[in-house]
Amino acid sequence: MIEQHPTRTPSRWASIQEYGLLFVLVASMAPLPLEGLSWLLFAGRPWAFSLASAVVTSVLAVAVVLRQGWGLPVRWVEVGAAAALVLTVWSAIGVAHHGLAQTITGLRLIMIPVAFLVIVGALTSGAVSRLLTAVAVLVIANAAAGVAEVLIGPATLVRWGFSPQHNVRYIDGVFRVPGLTEVNAELGMLAAAYLLGYLACWITPRARPRVVLWHLAAAAAVLCLMLSTSRSGALLVVGGLAGALVLPHARSRGRRLVAVALMGLIAAGAAGVFVLIGAGGSSSLFQRFAVWRDLLAAAPLFGDGIGSAGGASYSRVASSSPQFVDNYFLNIGLQFGPVVMVLLVGATVFALVRLARASVRRPELAMPIALVSGLAAASLTLDSWEFAAAMLILILFGYRGLRPPS
Repeated sequence: MIEQHPTRTPSRWASIQEYGLLFVLVASMAPLPLEGLSWLLFAGRPWAFSLASAVVTSVLAVAVVLRQGWGLPVRWVEVGAAAALVLTVWSAIGVAHHGLAQTITGLRLIMIPVAFLVIVGALTSGAVSRLLTAVAVLVIANAAAGVAEVLIGPATLVRWGFSPQHNVRYIDGVFRVPGLTEVNAELGMLAAAYLLGYLACWITPRARPRVVLWHLAAAAAVLCLMLSTSRSGALLVVGGLAGALVLPHARSRGRRLVAVALMGLIAAGAAGVFVLIGAGGSSSLFQRFAVWRDLLAAAPLFGDGIGSAGGASYSRVASSSPQFVDNYFLNIGLQFGPVVMVLLVGATVFALVRLARASVRRPELAMPIALVSGLAAASLTLDSWEFAAAMLILILFGYRGLRPPS
């Protein structure tokens, strides 16, 4: 028994990680039905499953670090210590500006994708493939729900208890469905994340998808993206594919020209589809430009601290006025200051340049190039980092691209 115990424990721990992430996937990709269930189970507290998801993610990430963190290279420890210092300083600024509860909410939004990355990095390729199959099922379910919502109609959905201006939204006169998520932007981002990861697998060596459900989910993701009319989701897909096809140095000049032409056709096709379904208006985009200019002009040099912008300022515990941003670079500028925002933009460009140069020797880097360039494009019009479902999907596909199944 003593000899068998060490071999049995890692397997049990791996199962705990996998099932924990499966719960997080369901909570982040299908929050709308869970919100209704929480009203029954938790006495009218619709945020119960969301809170449980954050707790599960945090506990699993801490457990992974405690179990495996001692073997990390010194440079990673130094980076982690520097990041912890930065978060501590700007958390203190946030507490002084808008209180502890809102600051903790903002800190959670920043750290959840990092926790995802830590947990997924400790999984096996088999576990990641199974989780991606679960993602495919959830994408298909969201597509089915989106079609049902269109057929039922927004007026009936509101009578059934859907929240107007949140679950049921009209933007530029177009009904934008939420699927199983709470708002159309969440549906669009998770669909775009799946579609980008799926397509990037096809140009990544040994990572091509072979599960039938994954192919069906790709078609469902296209439908979800159309029904949500998420322009930020479209930017995620088009920007990511453009980076993956054009930036890698392993491609010849002829292939790059073909890739540029192909991306032009894809972009034109995506724009054409949005126009056909009546979502080609740009008034909301120009409204964002005006808001961004005013917000950036008023931003303090060191920002207002963690939690002062984005989702944290709209949370139920927020004590300051909501800060409408829809630009994650600006979101960082408002929380950490314009200097940090510029550093983030520079770091993004630097990362893409380094990845592109390294792709000569490592063609599998097409996947992280796709993810970084796609996120950068989407972050120009949305607080992309704060969409947990999309980030988890991208992280899972990123693992598959860098560590494909043998």
